[in-house]
Amino acid sequence: MDYSIFGNFLLLMNLKIFLVSIILFYINYYIFLPLIIRQTPKKILIITISFIVVYIALMIVFMPPLPQHPPFLPKDFPKDGKMKPFNNSINFSDIFFRIGIFSIIFSTLIFFVDKWIENKKKISALEFERQSSQLKILREQINPHFFFNALNSIYSLSITQSKDTPRVILILSDIMRYVLNNKNMQRNNLNDEITNIKKYIEIQSIRFSKFNNINCKFYGNFDSYEIEPLLLLTFVENAFKYADLRKGPLDIKIVLENGLLDFDIRNFYERKNNEKSDDSKLGVENTKMKLHLLYPEKYKLDIDDNGSEYKINLKLQLN
Repeated sequence: MDYSIFGNFLLLMNLKIFLVSIILFYINYYIFLPLIIRQTPKKILIITISFIVVYIALMIVFMPPLPQHPPFLPKDFPKDGKMKPFNNSINFSDIFFRIGIFSIIFSTLIFFVDKWIENKKKISALEFERQSSQLKILREQINPHFFFNALNSIYSLSITQSKDTPRVILILSDIMRYVLNNKNMQRNNLNDEITNIKKYIEIQSIRFSKFNNINCKFYGNFDSYEIEPLLLLTFVENAFKYADLRKGPLDIKIVLENGLLDFDIRNFYERKNNEKSDDSKLGVENTKMKLHLLYPEKYKLDIDDNGSEYKINLKLQLN
């Protein structure tokens, strides 16, 4: 501000100016504006119009007239060598029309900027809470789905009284321990996740041992990265659940290069086994939603189904 409009630069004058500015600023910021925004839109409009009308009326009544001659050469300028003392008082027009209006406008702008930032933070917090709740539901849905499929595999082995049934139960207990140890659902070490997938593949390999056409490839430094628990396992279990190994092999490939995870899986199936696969759709849709929530703009998922062959390719950028 150019304080020369008040006539001098005395420290006392500036202190008065700042004191008045501070008082008006915080009265408007903490009392008047919070009271206004709690009103209905109609009342806010009435109060705003009333304030403008009152301000203009006071300005007409109290605003001093403009000087008729240059203020820097007054007619009564002393010629006897004695200077008149500076008038360091602030009159009503200075307070209301110069200092006051500036403080009110400035505090109003700051108030609404602060409210905008505050509302933006609240919206972000609510969105985060919504996504967290949604992700929790998705995680709780996928675990029973996984164990249900694994128990079906054990059931198939028990019917044939396979000698591998105890080993499969032991492997499944390891997988269950892995899931329960990560019930807080923090991201896991990718190497542990791959190991868990290998255990599940081992269970299914024992179940389908007579076909001997399950092909797996794992390549990369998995120990250096983290991933959402059971994210990839959903696709693996669906492939085994609906695969028809008599029609063709089941191929699984997981390659990691420079933090980019390239996951490919392919299986053949009979249309009758996949026409109304609500469980399969649930697992895949849940995984899609988890990818969307946890890895926005960091993944690309392609699913190709030609009626007899089902292929999935997931490219995922990991931290």
